[in-house]
Amino acid sequence: MLKLTKADMATIERQLYNKGRDIDVAIYNALFDPMYKEFIPDSLMLYMTKEGGMGNALEIDNYNPNASVYQTYEALRIFYDLSFTGNEENELYQHMMNKMCNYLYNRCPMTKGLWNPLVKTNDDYAHSNEYSYLEDPYPIWGVHPTAAIVGYILVLAPQNKAYYKKAEKQLSRLIAYFDEKEQWNSYDFISANALLGCLKKGNIYKEEVILLEKKILAEALRHLEDESFEFAAYLSHAFVNAQLQEKIDKDLDKLILSRKSHGLWENPKGWGTNRYAEADSAALKWLGAQTVKNLSLLKQYGRIEE
Repeated sequence: MLKLTKADMATIERQLYNKGRDIDVAIYNALFDPMYKEFIPDSLMLYMTKEGGMGNALEIDNYNPNASVYQTYEALRIFYDLSFTGNEENELYQHMMNKMCNYLYNRCPMTKGLWNPLVKTNDDYAHSNEYSYLEDPYPIWGVHPTAAIVGYILVLAPQNKAYYKKAEKQLSRLIAYFDEKEQWNSYDFISANALLGCLKKGNIYKEEVILLEKKILAEALRHLEDESFEFAAYLSHAFVNAQLQEKIDKDLDKLILSRKSHGLWENPKGWGTNRYAEADSAALKWLGAQTVKNLSLLKQYGRIEE
């Protein structure tokens, strides 16, 4: 079983400080020292729009400065990954949660309880094909990122807030979606795993946890021969059997070995188009973002030397 050594981490830190965005450096520091958590709201505040949602290319492959559900999901994911909760005393954090939830529930229309992750103004700015606007994204995106957002709100927001109650009301439909759908895609696994982790962390909706975890594991077992399936990322909150654990261990070894010679990780996804020159600059920005995302996963699995 491979681990990142202290020497590896020294190289990563040096390169991350040189090449990473300010938000990625802030995430790195908070990931390994909780004292730095207080700087995360300040760093993310730079991406908040006047509507209260997140924009300004927080999602690197979407240069749209306007708010979108997906970019707001990214901010919530960062807060969750760094162990923020609804009990935080940080006033800026609470202010941002209020603004983001107000944006989601009062400014973003829903279709059958789901948010469209995309906005029309995406097409006015450089973006990867993934973020091209679709009037009906649900055949592709399914319940992502709605399901993840609902889970994050149930962890990150105070229980006495109206939007906490609204998130609870969305839950049964989301669980039913996962239970009934076959042939999951990557979006399904990302949101299902996030929702499972949130429900477990909050120690809430235990029957739903059992059902969702059973379904995630069953769907993952269909991919045992799929070399591209991200077992470690998609099952990070599930209690797995020996067969899946073996796949996760191989996945993590492969992830550690995939670090580039300059010391950081590169984003494996491209833009799928040659229309925008910004794709090259996005690849450079991903060096920091992909690195902190991978470090978070490796830390969760105990793959970084103490």
